Amino acid sequence: MDLTSKLRRFLPPQSSQAPTAQEKSSDLDFYLRGQEVDTPFGSGYVVEERWPLTKRHGHWSLGEVLEAKYSALHPSSDEFSLEEALFLDTETTGLAGGTGTYAFLVGLGFFTPTHFVVKQLLMRDYNEELALLYLLDQELQGKNYIVSFNGKTFDLPLLQTRFTISRLGLEGAANKKHIDLLHMSRRFWKHKLPSCSLGSLEEHILGIHRIDDIPGMEIPGRYFEFLQTRNGSLLQDILEHNVTDIVSMATLLYRLQTTTELEPDECDCSFEAEALGHLSLIKGKHSLALQYLQASAQLTEDNEQYLRVMRQAAAILKRLGQYERATHLWQKILEISPDDLGTSEEMAKYYEHKKKDLASAEQITRRALALAWQKRSPKVSALEHRLKRIERKAQVSTS
Repeated sequence: MDLTSKLRRFLPPQSSQAPTAQEKSSDLDFYLRGQEVDTPFGSGYVVEERWPLTKRHGHWSLGEVLEAKYSALHPSSDEFSLEEALFLDTETTGLAGGTGTYAFLVGLGFFTPTHFVVKQLLMRDYNEELALLYLLDQELQGKNYIVSFNGKTFDLPLLQTRFTISRLGLEGAANKKHIDLLHMSRRFWKHKLPSCSLGSLEEHILGIHRIDDIPGMEIPGRYFEFLQTRNGSLLQDILEHNVTDIVSMATLLYRLQTTTELEPDECDCSFEAEALGHLSLIKGKHSLALQYLQASAQLTEDNEQYLRVMRQAAAILKRLGQYERATHLWQKILEISPDDLGTSEEMAKYYEHKKKDLASAEQITRRALALAWQKRSPKVSALEHRLKRIERKAQVSTS
């Protein structure tokens, strides 16, 4: 059954009139403690919660989050205050997106000098979508940064689709800098954690443990049930889930920012040190990148990561023309992983082109070729070509 058919099951008969504002609210005020607001497109429903800065969420207080300086998480590297940022998270009628998916709840979080405010825009019925979108656009216009978790892939495209279908322009999101925390989280912890979902990051990185949290896959069905029954208690868990998502994003932003500020000798996590090495390399800071990679190699107890870091460090040294140091690392790699064909190829190149030691180059290439045949590697052709060239050079040098 497609989504449209599912939704029709929960709509009132065509002969029924649209729910009145009072009917829409039903017992929402009791369970959600929100209020109805007027817009040029009709009434909407807003729930607001204010967290004092002394409130701790995981390992840190919200005051610590607010006081930090933020810059390294955005390509522009412009320093910005969190008071310029709007945290955004949606709850939707489907998890796959598409034109048939509605954002029935848009959660927004922002800092004031004294509080972290979570404002949730709720669509009590489908005819309130325009009001929700209008309220969202008004909030967006007051901020310079949007912070999300997977928002570039899901939340923002979905909202843009809803604005387009509704023939409204999403003016508030224009020219905003968007910080998607999922991508940076993956950079730091994708090799460390089985998943980089927000729930996994909360548990393993932020020190946040949810109790009786509603699974995300159950949220659309719960909303459909609310549309049918008008039972406000059905939405209570959804809004609590959304609040936690938003506050966790603020804490995660802080954790990511402070991690980017670590010096190589301050790192205590091999995966974070490795990621910082990659970030330094992107910025063209090769020497600093090598220091982070060295720290990662010293910290790691994982053989696969150790080899990965050593290969990266050797590649940097080669790029810098420091072949002797690079060769030392290649030799260490081959001691641990003798069948590493890529590293064997680098060693063969070094002896052929830099050391002019054709005997060593031939020996390394023959051994690598034998392994490539055994493994049916796609490198066989390149290694065969290299070996023939080395043999021709050797014949010329002896003639």
